[in-house]
Amino acid sequence: MQTYKRRTISLMVAGLFSTLAPNLMAAEQDPETRIRQLEQMMQQMQQQRAEQDKQIELLTKELVGIENQISQSKIAKTEEKGKSEGSPVYAAFKDGLVFDDGSGNWKLQINGRVQADYRDYADSDWRTDTFNIRRARFGGTFTFLKDYAVRIEGEYANATDGSRGTTALTYGYLDINWWKQARIRIGQFKPFFGLERAYGTNFTDFTELSLATNNGASFNSTYDRGVMVFGDPLPWLNYNAYVINGSGQNNDELNNSATITGGIAVITKVDNTKDIGFRVNANLAKLMNIENAVIHVGGSYSDGSVAYSSASATGISQATEANGVSFFNVAGLQNADADRRRQGFETALAYGPVKIQSEYISTNYRGDRSGQRYDNDINAWYVNVNWMLTGEAYADSYKSGVFGRIKPKNNMAMGKSGWGAWELGLRYSKFDASDFESMLPAANAGTAYTPKADAWTAGVKWIMTPNARIMLNYIRTDFDTPITVAGKTDDQEKALIMRAQYDF
Repeated sequence: MQTYKRRTISLMVAGLFSTLAPNLMAAEQDPETRIRQLEQMMQQMQQQRAEQDKQIELLTKELVGIENQISQSKIAKTEEKGKSEGSPVYAAFKDGLVFDDGSGNWKLQINGRVQADYRDYADSDWRTDTFNIRRARFGGTFTFLKDYAVRIEGEYANATDGSRGTTALTYGYLDINWWKQARIRIGQFKPFFGLERAYGTNFTDFTELSLATNNGASFNSTYDRGVMVFGDPLPWLNYNAYVINGSGQNNDELNNSATITGGIAVITKVDNTKDIGFRVNANLAKLMNIENAVIHVGGSYSDGSVAYSSASATGISQATEANGVSFFNVAGLQNADADRRRQGFETALAYGPVKIQSEYISTNYRGDRSGQRYDNDINAWYVNVNWMLTGEAYADSYKSGVFGRIKPKNNMAMGKSGWGAWELGLRYSKFDASDFESMLPAANAGTAYTPKADAWTAGVKWIMTPNARIMLNYIRTDFDTPITVAGKTDDQEKALIMRAQYDF
């Protein structure tokens, strides 16, 4: 570069001198001589211009050569550090950590969640106020060759009574996605029955499910093992159909049960028919091209038995929405060939930031207990209304027959104007098992149950970002008749639950 500068300055000085010198002598010469001199000067200037062009061309080539040397030097240094012979791996965050090869041959998505609760039970000896890890899960989904996916997820929260830690499989299945209209799922999964139970637990309207759908008398578990076909045959229509054990999470179904009588094992044959069920739902707003709205209608049905398994209880029971006291309990059904048939109807109407949702579920039990035949129903329902104060639309979170992740218009961030999304909610739910009243345990000094209860839940939800939220719920449960548990009698349970949640 220094050589280039020196050559350029020399050429400029020479050109300037050659131009000025003749001008100083011009005044002493006649016109003809002056013309000849000017012609000679023009020729000299043309020759000088040609020489300058050659010099510039040489300098340009020299600069290009220097740049090539620098580039080759950088490449050599990179090679000295090592190089990858395989395809690159790309990483991103999209509701989970995602790694893929960019071609669609494989993708790995890492997911997890933590739901940390504080539960306060007012004036009750049934449950102790406590900090609680409601859910702590970690897992991943591996997709390969675009059409196949394997999902594994574990639950690491403590047992609800605090007596032991639990590490249990929640999801463990293979998806075969040859057709969007009929995807196949095999393994342990959540069979979809009803709207509220089809929600992901990250996106429920309240901290807990209603009396109609929480695990209890009608549903022995969220997860089960079997095979399911599901899909969206039309943009506004969704369905699923399944065959499962019906024996609950992490349980294989057993055909025989054993009891000890007089020191002798008595084997009882149990008729364990598989649970067969389906759910069909439609979004009529999509069908009628109504923007910013959801008109959801649907129904569910299942038929099977109260299956005996290695870990199942011997009866059916129901707890409050706050996971407080169990107010209903009937024993001795699994080992008596009890048939269970469920049917449900669901609807949700959403327009902009307002949503109204309701379900009705009826469960029929038929069987023989201690020589007595029974044919009893449990009827339960709920209705809730939710309002996004910050204006987010529920339709934006609706997909394939269920509401999902709400994305705030402005995420909460310190030092910025965003405050996330805020939601208010109110729910009423009703549980009625009057048909089983005569089968409830006889009242005594320590225990007394009721077949009917209803609950009010009021909640506020702060969605700081799409992945982080804080929820506060007040739940009041009224029992049809006072219940007695552990010597404490009351006709009401009141609870306050606060939850901090993060999921990815």
